[in-house]
This record gives sequence, structure tokens and C-alpha cells, in this order.
Amino acid sequence: MLAAAGMVLLTACSAATGKNAADPDAGEASPHPRPTWAFYRPPEPLPQRAPGTLIRSEPIAAPAGAHGWRILYHSRSTAGRDIAVSGSVFVPAAVPPAGGRPVVAWAHGTTGLGDSCAPSTDPQALGGIEDGPALLAAGDAIVSTDYEGLGTPGPHPYLVGPSEGRSVLDAVRAAAHLPGARIGRSVVVFGHSQGAHAALFAGGLAASYAPDLRLLGVAAAAPPIDLTTLARHVTQLDYGTGYLVMMAAGYSAADPSARLDSITTPAGRAGLSVIEDGCGDDVIEAYSGLSARAVFARDPRTTPPWSTGLVRDGVSALPRNVPVLVMQGGRDPIIPADVTKAAVRRMCGRGSVVAYRVYPHAYHNVVPSAASDLNAWITARFHGAPPPDDRC
Repeated sequence: MLAAAGMVLLTACSAATGKNAADPDAGEASPHPRPTWAFYRPPEPLPQRAPGTLIRSEPIAAPAGAHGWRILYHSRSTAGRDIAVSGSVFVPAAVPPAGGRPVVAWAHGTTGLGDSCAPSTDPQALGGIEDGPALLAAGDAIVSTDYEGLGTPGPHPYLVGPSEGRSVLDAVRAAAHLPGARIGRSVVVFGHSQGAHAALFAGGLAASYAPDLRLLGVAAAAPPIDLTTLARHVTQLDYGTGYLVMMAAGYSAADPSARLDSITTPAGRAGLSVIEDGCGDDVIEAYSGLSARAVFARDPRTTPPWSTGLVRDGVSALPRNVPVLVMQGGRDPIIPADVTKAAVRRMCGRGSVVAYRVYPHAYHNVVPSAASDLNAWITARFHGAPPPDDRC
């Protein structure tokens, strides 16, 4: 989605185009069409159910030797309401081990805020899951959430951590109810960019919110940890104003009283419909060439509740009960390596076990460079090996 630089900001895929931006050739030709929107519309009224209760599922295309499903399940909104969230599940066709398959809960990068940006709507949904084929080959199940408000009714609270974390954890709970999936309780959460933010929040929430899951680790690639600093940084980029608009829209989704049109200029308001109807690329294009000052009459980085949201939903502490792997590209123009390093160092020494890995020649899409380390780290978590700890 970094149209000007041929890269992707806070994202690994674009559900709207059906392509994996990290690998345009990822995935396989699929006879499965896009789902009808009826799948994403929950019963009205939605019966109250426990978080992670499966509402419905349907088969989707999967690589040879694997099975796939699209799922709709109960989770909790930013306000704590019972809501429906969608996602996808992939499992190897091989016989699972006793106790069920180990689970990698995948949290996707930025796709946008419109319903059509939900990754599970892509007929080649596995193509948007970074390192997906390798994870399946290792015998892991993959459970991927779309997050609150993508695909399903309601706005998407972009970069609002508790919402993201609950969506990730509840997707794993729901997948356990799929007949034939044989999902176990052992889980590693893995995310890239926005998904790394979601993964870190899921790690922090798991012990209290989902004690039924056995969370063994959190892998975060290019994590947006310090949102306040990043919100200042992105507008220094030629194409960055659209990202600030999406961040502001995410907090407006979490707080209905925070009306985005109340802090935007006429030029800013002219593009707001794209947020609802388009995806990330469309938002970037709509605000391309416009400065933050041209779009915002009041700066969301200094105007509550947007500014307080940036502080609140920054990652203030790394998960303490599970090991963490942080992967960072040394040439990442979106989430600079020095910003991530400073944030991780600030949180080290507080009881967290952290492995921090920098790949000097990698850009925002760091996962291909980190894949070998990532796969070994995930395998080690499932086999109970002592986690590496940099004690930074």
C-alpha cells in the first residue's frame, strides 16, 4: 500500500485486490467465489453467547493437503458489547496429534476500514497470511481474525488494542468448535504491523480474558508500539496523511462522540466516504499530496479523545507471562527501527522475556527476511524449549 514507494504501510495484504502485497504471486487459483455478504450478517437480534462461540462456518479454498473454513463468531466490542466477528481457519489434512493441533493465531496488517477489506472475503484467503504455507507444513493450524467491524456490521476501531486482542483470542476459541478441525489449546499469536499491535495486546489480555487458552508466545513483526511517535512520523512521508486519517477514524469508531468531521477541513471531509467504501490503498490515494494541516482543522495528535487514544492504545507493557519475539526491518520507512528499539528497551526489564531481532536490509515487510528465525521460534514454543531472552 505504499503506492509511492512500492511498499505497504502497516499491512501485509490487501483484501480488496485479493493480493498479498508481500508476495503478489502468493496463493493458488481458486474455484471458490467471494462469499455472499449474507455470511457476514449475524442474526438480529444477536443472541447473547460467550466470547468465542461459533455462529456459523463454511468451507473455503485451501492448498493441497489442507482444509479451510470461513467463520463467524462471538466476541466483544470496544464497549464490551456482544458482537459478531469474522475470520478464517486453515488446518493440515494430516492426522492431528493427541490433544489437537497447535495453533498459530494470525493477526493481519492494515487492509483498510471498509467491510470489503476483511481478509476472509478473499477467495485466496491463505495468500494474505504471511508464512502460511510453512506453518501448515509444520503441522500447525492457522486461525485468522478479520477484527471487529471488517466484513461484519459496525465500524472498524483501527489500532484500538483491546478490540484487536479480543478478536484474535476469540477466533481461536471459535475454531475449536469446528467439526474436523481438531484445534488444541496451545497457541502462539503472530502478527505483522497492525497485526503485531493486535498480537501484543492479545498477549497482554490472554491470562485474564481467555484463561482457557494455553498461550505460549507472541511474535510481532514491525510492531507499531509507540503510536504517538508514529503518528508524528507518518506525516513526514509524502504518502503519510492517509494513515493519520485512518488512525483518527479508528478512534472515532471506538468513541461515537469523536466525530471525525468535526476536526477535518473541507478538503479532509471530501475523502471521508472512501474510509467506509474503500480500502487502505484507496484512502492513501484520496489523501495523496495533502498535508495533515490541509486535512485537519484540529490536529488529532493533540486533540482529545484522539490524542488520548493514541497514548492509551500504544503498547505500554510487553506481555509478561509469555515469551515475545520482535522482528524489525532496519530500513523500514514506516515504523523506523530506532522507534521500535527505543520502545522495546523502555519495556525490557519488567519481567518480560524478549528476543529482539533486526534485519538490516529489510523494509516494512520484514517477515520474508525473518522467516527462518520465526519458524524456529514458533516450533520451539510448541515443543517447550527455553525461549531466548536478550535481557535488553
